[in-house]
Amino acid sequence: MTEDDPREAIELENAAEARLRKVDADPADTASADAAQHLIKLANEVRQLRDAPLYQEYLAICNWLDEFDGMADFEIRAYELRSRTGFGGIVKTGEQYLRTLIELAKESF
Repeated sequence: MTEDDPREAIELENAAEARLRKVDADPADTASADAAQHLIKLANEVRQLRDAPLYQEYLAICNWLDEFDGMADFEIRAYELRSRTGFGGIVKTGEQYLRTLIELAKESF
């Protein structure tokens, strides 16, 4: 992790760390272990998309939401997405994660 990492990658890694704490508490929790690995994979993919038009679209929508007080609702939705990610194949790639965030942001308008 570096200081210029996309916030979304950091949040995915934080979600992975939370899952790993569950594994520390219960080593038999393979679902949380698998989810943590998946979240780390997504974080790495999001980092690679930092210069992609998709990421720029996401940032533009977030800036718009921030101007119109929609970020609080969006952040709750994004947190809920991360807490479910890794279970049941909700989000399979970093690109799909960003597209899902964009949809959640649009719903928060």
